[in-house]
Parts: sequence; structure tokens; C-alpha cells
Amino acid sequence: MGTHMQTPTMPTFDACTLFCQQQVLAENLPFSDDQLKEILTTIYTERPSFTGYLKFASLADEDCYQLFLFFYKGAPYAAGRYAEGKPVIYSIQDLARQLVKSDKSSLFITLCETDPILLKCMLLFLQKEPAIKAPTTLIDFEYIVQQIDQAGKHAMIALRRGNAFNCYFFKDGTCTQVYYADLEFKRPEGMTLEEEMLLYAFQPGENILAYIYRDMNTTMSEDSKQYERDSLYTLLTVGYIKNKRKDDQSAPSADETNGNKTEVSPDQEKKLSHVILTIESGPQEGARFMVILPCTIGRKECDFILDDRLVSRRHAELKFIDNAVVIEDLQSKNGTKVNGKKIISSQLTPNDLVSIGTISFRVL
Repeated sequence: MGTHMQTPTMPTFDACTLFCQQQVLAENLPFSDDQLKEILTTIYTERPSFTGYLKFASLADEDCYQLFLFFYKGAPYAAGRYAEGKPVIYSIQDLARQLVKSDKSSLFITLCETDPILLKCMLLFLQKEPAIKAPTTLIDFEYIVQQIDQAGKHAMIALRRGNAFNCYFFKDGTCTQVYYADLEFKRPEGMTLEEEMLLYAFQPGENILAYIYRDMNTTMSEDSKQYERDSLYTLLTVGYIKNKRKDDQSAPSADETNGNKTEVSPDQEKKLSHVILTIESGPQEGARFMVILPCTIGRKECDFILDDRLVSRRHAELKFIDNAVVIEDLQSKNGTKVNGKKIISSQLTPNDLVSIGTISFRVL
């Protein structure tokens, strides 16, 4: 494929959100199965330790939508969708199904190699709600930067002008790396990165939108380690992998292909289920996580870790029983509450608030 490919006639992507691309290996290539196969060969053969993303952008609608498949050290890591100003978490199989349903005539492929920090910043944007999202003129932006510095933790601030999404990465409370998608901005000389960020945030006459992320916690897709080059190509072009595993129920049966949906047993459904946890109070307030059920919750050695001294080492467990999400307390010291009431085991309904230690979350 070479180091950079570009179509002779470039489409217009004015409606698409722009992210920093770093090293572009292929840009806005018309989608075809052969083109996709060549790109995957580049990832798996020419760059076996590839870190970056494969983007599928569609111009079928007035508002451009984008599908992202992220790779880390040569393997698929996570996926997501961004359209109409809304980010959505996808499993890799979810992305494949969306891709297969897309209008191929309006689909274009871009392949970008990035460093792990930019990859993390993009994953944050697609996977989590920011702690704060507002125009820089309506918030005490400088005070927020001071708070990040005082907390001394990893964080990310994204500043958006127009469609350009620019990332500022904070390591241990200090801004150490910046990524600009806004190529019109002329970076000044002699400023610290934080001073440069403030200069960008308060450009006269410009509407700059700030996204504040107070941690860098992201989620690996539950099916991220299932695909090598050929199986990933099949998945992205067909939408499923037939007979991938003996117990895999993801491929449609003959009845489903003919329009008759096959029933899935509770045991099979349990293997496939996952939920989204949104943290509403506590040290990780505002974070959103995707977890696979069953999922143990606790302070140490659990599937989902809560950083709170009031949380027991193994505190509670989320399960999928009889087509419902159930939370069970694991004889914790301080107990588990649902809507303020202490429980031993409780079936969760939409909008229920679960409290463990000082942390409260809802299960979607």
C-alpha cells in the first residue's frame, strides 16, 4: 500500500468531526472489499505492531457519520460510532454489523497510525461522557485547569472549534502532550503547553467548546482478542463469522437468514450480555464503563474496581438471571444499597441507583 494513499477525486467531509490524524497511511479511499483487504494486510503484515485507527466515513446522510475501529499493538482493541454530535460505544461485532448495513457507494476508508496517548484520548471521547461540557466563556476554565493540576492525576481536555477536535493530555496533573486537528491554528513559540491551551480556548470572536475528562479510564471491547486478519476481514464484509467457536451464537442461522428469528436460550444469552455503568457520585463521578456479565465489583481483584476505602475487596456481583440484571451483595462489610435500601440480592429496573461505599451508579 505504501505510506500514504489518496483518492484522485476527494469527497467533501465538511460535516464530519475532525480528529488529529498524525501519520496518515490511507485517506478517504472509496470502500471496496479489495481495498479493505489491502488495508488489513498493511496493518497485520507491513505494520505488525500497528497502533491507530481505521475510520469508515459515510456521506449517505446530510450529517456525516463515522465508524472507528481502534488497534493497539497490532490487534483490534475497541470500536465506536460518531454521528449527529453523539458518540456511541460499539463492540467490534456491532461495528461490523453497522458497516454491512451501510451504503457502500458513499463509504470512504481512512487509516491513521497514532501514538497510544492520542488513541486513548479518542477512546475517551467515544466511550465516556465528559465531567464538564460547555463553551469556555461560560465556565471558570483556568480554575478547572488548576484543579487538574492539584489532583495530580492523568486527565484530558478537548477543545473544539467548528468541527476540529483538539486534545490536551495531562500526565500527573501537568499538560505534557497536545494534538491539533485544527490546522489553521498557528502554535506560538515560547509558551508552556498550558499557556498555549488557554490561548486557544479564548480566541477573540470564536466559540470554543470544552470537554473535561478528569481521568483516562477507557474500555477494551469484550470481543477484541477474537480476530486475526482473515477473520476480521470476514467479519467486516459479512457481518459475522460462521462457526468461529462451538458456542458462538453471533452468526445468524438458516432460519434467521430466511427472516425467522431463532430463540436464544437463557444460558446462551448470559454469555453474550453486557451493560453500561454510569457513575453518579464518588471519585469516578461522570465516568461510564461497559462491563461483561457476570461482573464482580470491589476494591481489589475484581472485574470492576472501585477506588474507595469503604468498598470491600469483593463487594458485590452483577449477574444476568431470567432475562434481568441482578445485583448481589457478597457479604461486604458496609453493604450494598439499591435506591437507598440495603439489599442482599435485588433485580434492577431502569433508573435504579446502586450505592456501594461512597460511590453510586446506574446500570444501563
